[in-house]
Amino acid sequence: FTVTVKLWSVSGEELTTLYGHSREVYGVSFSPDGQTLASASRDGTVKLWNFDLDDLIARGCNWLHDYFVNNPTVNDGERALCPRAEADYQARLRRGER
Repeated sequence: FTVTVKLWSVSGEELTTLYGHSREVYGVSFSPDGQTLASASRDGTVKLWNFDLDDLIARGCNWLHDYFVNNPTVNDGERALCPRAEADYQARLRRGER
């Protein structure tokens, strides 16, 4: 047993290692839609790992929104990843704010 969860491709390539448990992991299971992985550990916890890319992008955009809107050094390609932040930044420019 190990304290990590390793994900492998069907061809046997290690994709990533998930860290978060402090004791041995003894069980894992994917949700039926494949978007969530549950891991159970001897530390008494069950961790839910989110693999829903759309949800992860939305959470990241919410977290980075103020940075994207208020930092003029962010390039347009990066800011465009988060449409709401891009719109808010453009509104600031139209108001003459920098």
